[in-house]
Amino acid sequence: MEQLTIIEKEGANYHLYELEGALNAYTLGEFEATLYDAVQKNTIVLDMSKLVELDPAGIGVLMAAFNDSEEAGHKLYFMSMSSEAEKAISATGFKYLFNLISSVTEVK
Repeated sequence: MEQLTIIEKEGANYHLYELEGALNAYTLGEFEATLYDAVQKNTIVLDMSKLVELDPAGIGVLMAAFNDSEEAGHKLYFMSMSSEAEKAISATGFKYLFNLISSVTEVK
């Protein structure tokens, strides 16, 4: 079973989480609560370049966090998605709604 490694970094006007491994029902754990709390306080960037799996539970968390961030007046960005993350996000049919970026220089 894949693990989820999360590296947290602080930017000038955003908070960055580098995700590596699998974001699924087994690995969500603390990250779910951390993400929900973070989008209430900051603009968040999720570096998804090293995700090897993103299942429906992971998508659900990301969509809920995205909605929470909008309600709180912040942004949630998905940066540099891996091919697996890209496929999973595209499969939702809502890809066009998300804030997709290639680099933190695109954070507004």
